[in-house]
Amino acid sequence: MSSATTNPAAYAGVRVLDFTQLEQGPSGTQVLADFGAEVIKVERIDVGEIGRDHHPRVRGMSPHWAANNRNKLSLSLNLKDPRSREILDRILPTVDIVASNFRPGVMERLGLGHEQLSARFPRIISAYASGFGQDGPYRDRRGQDLVAQALGGLMALTGNTQSGPVALGTYAVDYVAAMHFAQGMMAALAARERTGRGQLVDANLLSSAVALHLQEGTTHLNTGRAYPRPEHGIAHANTSALYATYQTADGRQLVLVGELFVDTPWQRVCKALELPDSIGHDPRFQTQDGLLAHTAETVGILETAFARLTRDEALARLAEQDVLAAPVNEYDEVFTDPQILHNGMVLRTEHPDVGEIQLVGMPVRLSETPGTLRKAPPPVGQDNEALLRELGYSAELIGELQDAGVVGSENRNHVAGQDRQW
Repeated sequence: MSSATTNPAAYAGVRVLDFTQLEQGPSGTQVLADFGAEVIKVERIDVGEIGRDHHPRVRGMSPHWAANNRNKLSLSLNLKDPRSREILDRILPTVDIVASNFRPGVMERLGLGHEQLSARFPRIISAYASGFGQDGPYRDRRGQDLVAQALGGLMALTGNTQSGPVALGTYAVDYVAAMHFAQGMMAALAARERTGRGQLVDANLLSSAVALHLQEGTTHLNTGRAYPRPEHGIAHANTSALYATYQTADGRQLVLVGELFVDTPWQRVCKALELPDSIGHDPRFQTQDGLLAHTAETVGILETAFARLTRDEALARLAEQDVLAAPVNEYDEVFTDPQILHNGMVLRTEHPDVGEIQLVGMPVRLSETPGTLRKAPPPVGQDNEALLRELGYSAELIGELQDAGVVGSENRNHVAGQDRQW
């Protein structure tokens, strides 16, 4: 993705004070950072946020952590020392959003809750990401992606009749909740343009998990329809052998999406696979209800047919019949896929300490104010001195605060030859 643009970034001039950790919060604030916001990440001295401890490590850096923290500044503070509050009090008048994903009540105990902040700064936006929301019966429970998958209905829709419930292969709820968190902050900024006032943004894992299956959920709420787990290989409940995964003669796999977008889908698939007309025109298999009633038989027919072809042969034949299908990319194939590369989903940047690192790119593209990779994920406390100078602290006073352990001395220690936390 090109970083060249003649227009200011979409969120240029927006400043975020970011207390978030792990994925749900940091991925959300990174969206604003990618599109120009100045995000100041507040971290523990020396060790930083807990996400930095994730393994594996690349030259001392956790890729899990780096994935969510590009384009940010790092300010390391001892929040237990009351003198750190003076620093925050100097920053807060310049801040548009205070973001956090602690359990409800933590920001209030720090004196940074929404009511406390809005009383002093009516334009400030308090953005809370959490497991279950800021109120309700689960308010004080710890939240986590797998818990949200289980409670929110996703695991009720995954797996098959043989496997039972299966978790999604990544922290999908964390990421979707992060995007909802970003959406909430963006909406609050837009509303403030009209009202002049900030507000509270409340995004949580459980609600995001439920929203992931909004089509099935809406159908169930209005019809009572259930979604039983499908047979092995079938992708979703209430879908047929034409919406499934198949293995080909070379041991590779493809997904078939034959029941959508075309007329006479069973006939088209059978023609692509050179099956006899007696099978292709079998009246039992010409409707969705018929295919569902004969799932085991039709799956067996297609499994046998695909097993005679290589994956590329099968894909080419299906394409000739305008039947949608795609290869199942192994993980090492994903980041060499030509369309994924064309879409800018692999970014590279250079850092003087770590060297070249690669990051997953930005899924949303804007023609006039694109997101850009301006700054590699920072080591702990990288921006301490610069931010404090901006706030009016003298070099002497900065040194005193560092000596007292109020502000981190990571840059000073690094110059002296000590390792720094990534």
